[in-house]
Amino acid sequence: MHPDRERLRLHRRLTQAALTWAELDRDPGALYRGVRLTEARETFTEPGPDQGGLSRLERDFLTASVESYERGRRAAARSARRLRVLTAALAALLCLAAAAGTAAWRQSGVNARQRDEAEARRVAALAGTLHASQPRTAMRLALAAWRTADLPETRQALRTAAAQSEQDVFTQPEEGGRALNAPAWLGTDGRVLTAVAHDRAVQWDVRTHRQIHSVARPGLSEGLIDVSGDGRLIAQRAPGSTGTVIRGLADASTRRLATGRWRDAEGAFGPSGHTFLVRRRAHDAGSDRAVLELWDVDRQRLRLRYEHGEDDGPLPLPSPDERHLAWCGHDGTRLRVLDLAVGRLLATHPPRATERLLCEGEELAFTPDGRAVAAATAEGVVTWDFRAGRERPRLPLAGGANAVVFHGAYALTWSPGSLSLWRTDLPAPADDGPRAPLLTYPAAGSEIGGLRLDPAADVLRYREGGRTSVVHTLSLHGLLGPAWRENPADRAAFDPRGRPATAHEPPVVDRQNTIAVDPTGRTALTYEGTLVDIATGRRGTGGVEGEDILRTAAFSPDARHLAADDAQGRLTLWDARTWRRIAVLRPAGSTVQEPALAFSADGSLLAASAVDGSVQVWETARPWLTAATVRAGDGPVRAFGFTADKGELHMATPHLPDRVSPLAPARAAAEVCARANGGATEAQWHRYLPSVPYRTTCGGT
Repeated sequence: MHPDRERLRLHRRLTQAALTWAELDRDPGALYRGVRLTEARETFTEPGPDQGGLSRLERDFLTASVESYERGRRAAARSARRLRVLTAALAALLCLAAAAGTAAWRQSGVNARQRDEAEARRVAALAGTLHASQPRTAMRLALAAWRTADLPETRQALRTAAAQSEQDVFTQPEEGGRALNAPAWLGTDGRVLTAVAHDRAVQWDVRTHRQIHSVARPGLSEGLIDVSGDGRLIAQRAPGSTGTVIRGLADASTRRLATGRWRDAEGAFGPSGHTFLVRRRAHDAGSDRAVLELWDVDRQRLRLRYEHGEDDGPLPLPSPDERHLAWCGHDGTRLRVLDLAVGRLLATHPPRATERLLCEGEELAFTPDGRAVAAATAEGVVTWDFRAGRERPRLPLAGGANAVVFHGAYALTWSPGSLSLWRTDLPAPADDGPRAPLLTYPAAGSEIGGLRLDPAADVLRYREGGRTSVVHTLSLHGLLGPAWRENPADRAAFDPRGRPATAHEPPVVDRQNTIAVDPTGRTALTYEGTLVDIATGRRGTGGVEGEDILRTAAFSPDARHLAADDAQGRLTLWDARTWRRIAVLRPAGSTVQEPALAFSADGSLLAASAVDGSVQVWETARPWLTAATVRAGDGPVRAFGFTADKGELHMATPHLPDRVSPLAPARAAAEVCARANGGATEAQWHRYLPSVPYRTTCGGT
């Protein structure tokens, strides 16, 4: 009875729903759905024409409900399929987008790296063109190029910058407007530049480029006479040209010398700055007599008056100890030396040819001992020792000399196109040949003056004239320092760790000289380029072919490379395993001096000396690139030594037993930062590397 009652209840509900559906004109919204449809299908799906006792309306209602449900189910299935397809498509698109983004990001990184490398190469090449005109900028740009991209080209540029001779160029700022050819003086050590323009004397610290003093005085430009060598004092004609006023530039002190009227007169400070020399024409009829007066600046009184001077030629030159005056008289053809202690001329008696050369020079110069006078002449530097009555060894210069200054045992000369540093106390060359300078620098200017040596800083400075003064600073690479060795060394050597060692000659094998031994110590290379077994004398396979007679050679410690120099100065790099020529490093060189050769411990670097005292360093992996250039001091280089980590190159020259130059990029960068007083500024970076984001190159600068 209970199941029939539940069926009847569902039947009545179905009947009522079917009637409602019919009243609503069979609206699909009135059909069964969900639980009701499920119950009706389970109860009234009996087979037979009356479908479980249902009326026609009820059967139609139930059939329509089932069909509506099936249509909905099929539509949902289709929607689900479409959703799955769409989801898969979106996932695929997302993967493609991610892959494309990753590829674009990687390509962007590649493009940025390629851009940086191209810019780094360009700036490294640019730095090489700025060494002479803008040395600090050149050093900073070489460092910036390496910081931008660590490449063989940028490493070579950085090594060159860390050892370049050119230290600085200071261009005098124009104070108070343009003043063409305003007079300027460079201090005794070259550290202070004094310029006078628009009645104002301005002093600059050449090392820091900072102004240190500025003094304005009415009539200073018109009445200017001289500035003392130490830059402390400036001399000008007194108002009305009736005396001399000496002003202190630092302490504003004033001293007055009663030198009389400045008509037909000229004057200059003595070397110490404590004396002042005046030469005044005597105005004797038919005479070129001049009166010489030496004034004590500190006591403001006359120290000496000499009535028999001569008014032709440059102003007489005081000796360093201010005990003598020297000039050329008798129409500039006779050497005069005045002893200031007794007020009489000394009997110098130089040979006529020597005297003629001395007096043809632009100006005379005393040697530091005050016993000799010298002049830059067409035959070089000629020096006459008036105390000993003999000529000192000449300093020969092709094309002659334009100027010379002395400092202790050193002489600095300027000849057309170059500056040369000499050591005057060296013995004569053993082969009786001409003396040679310790080193020579190019100097292309035509108005060079103010040659100065600064031993404390181991540099030389000179002033180049023009619209404004330009002061150049050049490193002397230890030649003025304590490492100087009086007795020159003929031979030198370094051990594998870069420490000085005893030099050994290559062995003689079967009565045949050899020039290099391989790292195993079993095979040697002969002058003909052949390999021989040291123990047996047998000829080995391979060797150097196609070259002239070899003069010197070196194997790399890893036995992979050989560097060989022939009689024509041609330097080549060879693969020591296949004996194939890798590169011609130097097509020609000195035919007199043999170069020193050495490889780093891993064979990645090769150093070779040049006849001018410089050293070239190649990376053997890319020997076709321009070599880094390192200055060794005096030449020729006797030997090289690399530290075990190839961080430093040690060089031995005749007078410098162990000069060091940094080769590891990090060490070279530190050296550049110290020498250039910091890295590239933001302004310099944006000017020379506009497409590369700015980055600091020297710590915080």
